[in-house]
Amino acid sequence: MMKNEKPSIFRAERLPLKVTLLVFSGSSIMCVASAVDPLRAANRIAGETLFDFRLVSVTGEAPVTTCGLPVAVSGRFDAADTTD
Repeated sequence: MMKNEKPSIFRAERLPLKVTLLVFSGSSIMCVASAVDPLRAANRIAGETLFDFRLVSVTGEAPVTTCGLPVAVSGRFDAADTTD
């Protein structure tokens, strides 16, 4: 990339893509897993961190899914946090 070129999602990056997933109480555990597992699997297959992902909730507490299982989160959602 040239010095004055802007970054593009279509250009190869060496840094992991930062992803924040906001999980709400009443979410389906399958929806959460369907979002997280491909990111986890890509990291494992690549042997490096391609996706730096984290789960958050509105309050920072573990949201309870429709099946009654809580989802562990790393904190509360903050719109000021930068992710890709």
